[in-house]
Formats: sequence, C-alpha cells, structure tokens
Amino acid sequence: MDYNRTFKSITPDSALKTLVFTHIALLAFQMLFAIIAFAQTTRMYFGVMNMDDQFVFIAPVLALGGFFGGYLIFKKQKYVLSEKENIQERLTGYQSVLITRFVLIQGPAIFAIVAYILSGNIFFLFITGVMSAYFIFLRPTREKIESDLRFSFDSPMIHQLEHEEIN
Repeated sequence: MDYNRTFKSITPDSALKTLVFTHIALLAFQMLFAIIAFAQTTRMYFGVMNMDDQFVFIAPVLALGGFFGGYLIFKKQKYVLSEKENIQERLTGYQSVLITRFVLIQGPAIFAIVAYILSGNIFFLFITGVMSAYFIFLRPTREKIESDLRFSFDSPMIHQLEHEEIN
C-alpha cells in the first residue's frame, strides 16, 4: 500500500468532516443504546452504596480511567503531531488519536449502560450521562484542530495542498 498517496488525499476540511461524522455516529449510538435500555428496563432503582453490586465499583473506575487515559494519550500525541512538518501526517495522526480518545470515553459509557441493563440501577445511566456530556464537549471543530496542530486552515500551505488535491 502506498502510504504517501493516502496522505495526499487528506486535507484539513476532509479530516474535519471525517471526525465530525465519526463523533456524531458514536454519540448517536451511545444515546440510542441508553434510550432503548431505559425504555426496556422494568425494575429501576438508584443506589450508589449497594455493596452487592460489583458494577458500582467497576463503572466509575472505568469512567475515570477512560477520561484520564484519553486526556493523557491525546495530550502527549497532540504535542508530537504538532511538531511534524507534513500536514497530512499531522492530520492522519490527529484523526487516529482523537478517535482513540472518543473510544476511551465511549467504552466506559457503554459498559455503564450494560451494567444498568443487568442491574436496573439508574446510577449507571448517570455515569453514561456524564460521559456523554464530556463526549459532546470533545466535538471536533476547525478551531480545535487549528489550535491542537498549530496551523491555520487558511494558510497558503493548506491552499497549495488543496490545489494539488484537485490536480
């Protein structure tokens, strides 16, 4: 596979569109799954101190691990990527690390939904809600990409890249 050719097909606008689509799809799946789980559950209660339920301990730990793990991985890789000269390499790496961050947030949220289905404890939907709110906050925007990768969508280098893409 010719990786150089793959890199040439990525522009800042196409990377942003891909990230926005991925973000919306992951968020929609998460929300739809939570709504269906809530609608299908007949026995519900709220209990944080239920010592018989092992999920009460596991779900918050996974949520915190996903939050901090995603943050630390993203922060480290963002710095590494911003130092690269090739814009396509930056954008490809940025897509990968941001999707990894999304998955590290979504995974614990999905686990919490499954824990809710198994136990009926609304506490797990609360965890899902918090993770979903944070997930929404991570929505990729042009400004975030420019800030994270330290370049401008309007720079001459980007316009030249897009011009090469057309030819």
